[in-house]
Amino acid sequence: MGEDVSKPYVKSLDDELDWKLMDQLYGVVVQMSNFCFEIKKFCITTQFVVIALLVKFTGDRLDHSLFVAGLAIPVAFWFLDSVAYYYQVKLRGTMEAIRAQIKKRSENTIIAPESKVVITSERVGRSLVQGVITAAFNHSM
Repeated sequence: MGEDVSKPYVKSLDDELDWKLMDQLYGVVVQMSNFCFEIKKFCITTQFVVIALLVKFTGDRLDHSLFVAGLAIPVAFWFLDSVAYYYQVKLRGTMEAIRAQIKKRSENTIIAPESKVVITSERVGRSLVQGVITAAFNHSM
């Protein structure tokens, strides 16, 4: 019978550095996600405050500034959310590349590092235009 050539998983220096980098990137992604959530709450608050102030400053009559502010505020916040989403995808793509490196280095071990995919290659490998469009119309909107 053939012998098992697998050996227990032992973190190398490269693995340890990659795990630290993964932790840092994960922290950034979480902060960006929290930023997106907070920016949505801030958008709603700002919208109501600005509209209320404009109504008072225009003497309680319908004015074009109400429509401009009503459109400009969500568009600005939509842009911020889209940029944050775009970079979250890019960061997760970097995390996936690091995960793949760790997995490749530990192929012949009995206990390999967690091998769940961080993000699919289809989402990361999009062209710049496709990435921007996807970020602008992401599901979290």
